[in-house]
Amino acid sequence: MEAQFQQAKRLIDTSEKILLIAHRKPDGDTIGSCIAFYHALTADDKEITMACVDEIPSRYRYMPDSDKFIQEFNYHEYDLMIVCDAGASYMTNYHEKYEDIFDGEVPVINIDHHASNDNFGTVNIVDTMAASATMIIYRFLRYAGYDITPLMATGLLTGIYNDTGSFMHQNTTPETLKIAGELVAYGGRVREVSRHLFKTTPVSTLKLWGRVLNNLKVNKEGVALSVVTKRDFDECDADVDELSGAVDFINCVPKTNYTVLLHEDEKGNVKGSFRTRKEDVDLEEIASKFGGGGHKKAAGFTVPGKLEKEVRWKIIPAHDKRKHRSIRGKSDLRLSE
Repeated sequence: MEAQFQQAKRLIDTSEKILLIAHRKPDGDTIGSCIAFYHALTADDKEITMACVDEIPSRYRYMPDSDKFIQEFNYHEYDLMIVCDAGASYMTNYHEKYEDIFDGEVPVINIDHHASNDNFGTVNIVDTMAASATMIIYRFLRYAGYDITPLMATGLLTGIYNDTGSFMHQNTTPETLKIAGELVAYGGRVREVSRHLFKTTPVSTLKLWGRVLNNLKVNKEGVALSVVTKRDFDECDADVDELSGAVDFINCVPKTNYTVLLHEDEKGNVKGSFRTRKEDVDLEEIASKFGGGGHKKAAGFTVPGKLEKEVRWKIIPAHDKRKHRSIRGKSDLRLSE
């Protein structure tokens, strides 16, 4: 990783105007990564812009400068782009706005921890063993000699908290805890991070999670499955980002192989999130069958479509309960919504 750190530092040192890009549907890791870099590079007299195709969710707005993300830009105006926590180039969604954004005209530093990463950068700093992108960025900032301020430490800590589920996921390693401890020593506001990410829950979110639990089923293959429809979001007056963390919560069901949470989004897609506690289950491989990716224990996908519930009824003749048959063919009795 040192060779990649050297190349990245060289690109940063020779650049004056730098664009930091977060992935679509931003979470605490991509936002915390960008904000930490923003403060580090601004202090180094660089002209820095942060961008994300989507608005920053309200739960992350406790971080200073989270309101400085823009949605549109002219990438030709920048000397360098740094993409944080995007599991592939398409995860930024900027390839749809700017077709040639990653064609090499402007150098790209790609910093990520997903096994699905397609190494789209000029320099690719991808460590699949890291629990979060902020862990990698912390190591880089230390390597490059940047001072870690309390604001930067809070952003970096947010990424770790987000991607480890408050240190409850299996990606919480000794190194994860060591770096988190160092960030607290640098002034990272651990109580504030914990409160906003895990101890502040609006009524709309509680109602939405109630739908998740009410729809939860475990099939005979040991898969825990729940769904959330567009109607559920509307009736709970909830946004999509309020679903964050729900799949990890239902992954606590004992004696299951893995968990799937499906939900409809506002663009006519169905999104799936996978989680597992099993060592012999590879969710990245399963998600790849639907065009998705991620990690072995946490993955996801997006496909165009909608969710539809179907119920079939059986008729059991009263004269002989030992014999029964299903209504088939054109006589199928189905309830769909």
